Amino acid sequence: MATLGQMLRHRAYFSPSLEAIVAGGQRYTYQQFDERVNQLAHYLLAANIKKGDRVGILCKNNHPFPTILLAAAKIGAIAVPLNWRLTPHELDYIIKDSKPKVIFYDEEYEQLLASSSEWYFVSTMIKVGRGVNTHPSFEALLLNRPMTEPLVSVAEEDETLIIYTSGTSGHPKGVVCTHKNLYATAIANGLALEFHYGARYMLPTPFFHISGLILACMLLYGMTIIPTSNFDPVELWDLIEAENVTYMMSVPHLLIYMLPELLKSDRNYHSFKSFVCGGTKLPETLIRQYDSFGFSIYQAYGQTEGTGAFCYWTPRMGIHKCHTVGKPVFPGEIKIFNPNTGQEVLAGEVGEIGYHGPQIFKGYWNKPEETQKVLRNGWLLTGDAGKLDEDGFLHVLDRYKDLIICGGENIYPAQVEEVIRQIDGVAEVALVGIPHKIWGELPRAYVIRKPDASISVEDILVKTQEKIAHYKLTEVVFVDQLPKNSFGKVLKRVLREEAIKEIELTTEQ
Repeated sequence: MATLGQMLRHRAYFSPSLEAIVAGGQRYTYQQFDERVNQLAHYLLAANIKKGDRVGILCKNNHPFPTILLAAAKIGAIAVPLNWRLTPHELDYIIKDSKPKVIFYDEEYEQLLASSSEWYFVSTMIKVGRGVNTHPSFEALLLNRPMTEPLVSVAEEDETLIIYTSGTSGHPKGVVCTHKNLYATAIANGLALEFHYGARYMLPTPFFHISGLILACMLLYGMTIIPTSNFDPVELWDLIEAENVTYMMSVPHLLIYMLPELLKSDRNYHSFKSFVCGGTKLPETLIRQYDSFGFSIYQAYGQTEGTGAFCYWTPRMGIHKCHTVGKPVFPGEIKIFNPNTGQEVLAGEVGEIGYHGPQIFKGYWNKPEETQKVLRNGWLLTGDAGKLDEDGFLHVLDRYKDLIICGGENIYPAQVEEVIRQIDGVAEVALVGIPHKIWGELPRAYVIRKPDASISVEDILVKTQEKIAHYKLTEVVFVDQLPKNSFGKVLKRVLREEAIKEIELTTEQ
């Protein structure tokens, strides 16, 4: 095992002239990248950032993000990537929970820091980016700093990262990962995806997602990472061609948007090999269409608590198995447990998906009780329903938790429902995911109005989106009653089934 700092130092020593990162009009070799990371690490030490302190990062996909994350890792600090898609209200909770001592931020996200006067624990806030360029104040931090390794003892069991993921309680939970977790993930993913020295990996998905931890693979295998915040299909294909990209991280709706441009293009993307796709399962027709161009798709399944993907379907497993999420990565193991008894079930039987492997997170930040709910005897209980077939392939059937996945983003209904309930005129609410061919699912709220209330759909959308990100609520339907069981719990399954029937009828017409 190794720490992130050791991995970067090793790669810079063995591959000093290999490009490490290409972004924001800048190119850095591994030697240059390591030197910049060391300079920033020395700044952090001079700013009294100590081992175990948190370092907030509110930055887009550009070269400063991994520089900051790895500088924190080299001094034993804990990086806290911050989701710039959230509202100031949502971000305020995360910052107050993690209490970063320093926050690095891009200029365009400054409005998200509206509550900064209340953050007594933040000693410094540093402006990093301005458009595609770094801000002069950030570059000034590195000037005249030593390029040598910081003399801080960091162990593989030390915490290095907190990524926040919403919980069913409606409050975000900080997933704590160690250096050991990231090293194990790098090995496992590299073997599953057949990564190799010199590969060039494009990352349009945000660094604040666990998918951004491709950084560890980059260091271990000697790859070049090309982060971008651009989701325009034409420009993504342009970048693939211009930078000789080998792999690209994606989500289903992005692959759907990119296909038409590929179909009408006569260019030769000779370097490109594969997409790595997470979120929801892809239709076989889409996989076959990309395959006809010689581009394979690897379907990933995992959780932030598992430090990313721990199961893959790869083309080598056969197209007849593409409706599954494949098999677990090395050296992990998947089992299916009866959610009531906790006992393992037989092949073909449905139960809760459990994962065992060195990638499993250390625990939730400040939430030991929540940690105990998902960790049992070394196993991570995913909250997802699934089964293993006779060949050992994992089928993800449904989610025990009410998670909605919209365009690769996780939406937990409890958080949205709590906000809607606070609106005057709302009696009851239930949020469910409605199938959508591009986004995977769209969040729809079924609302019962209080007697004589005159609240409208627009009122609910506007008031809700003042407090939470817009993608977390896209539709509102008023109803007279909600289907419930004998215990008074809303049967969201029934609401979803009724919505699917409506979609099918509309399609037939």
